Amino acid sequence: MANFFTVGKYRSHNRRDHRFEVPRLNIVLAGKHFETYDWSLGGFRIQDFKGRPPVGNVLTVTELSYPPAHHCKVNCKATVTRVILGRNQVAFSFQELDEDAFNFLEAASLQRLSILSNSV
Repeated sequence: MANFFTVGKYRSHNRRDHRFEVPRLNIVLAGKHFETYDWSLGGFRIQDFKGRPPVGNVLTVTELSYPPAHHCKVNCKATVTRVILGRNQVAFSFQELDEDAFNFLEAASLQRLSILSNSV
């Protein structure tokens, strides 16, 4: 019997880490500033940019931040995993997170709960 799987917009994501939209995370990637669409301990999604490397290339993330004044200098590697042409977006997965980045993202995920509870 053949095995089938769904592709396209009906296929669910097979990710270990659920992605968050809040707080809006800002990153410095390869020396350029971006605001994420969503993020997790596993990766992030940003707007496409001029000079974007192809899928599989590795870039360095040097700073993470979110409003109002939370920021952290980091040294992490992120791999281009997908280019979403119809939405003009690029998805990255963290290849490695340093301790500061891990702690920052954990704190941001807890901050998310506070933001969501205040918006209700």
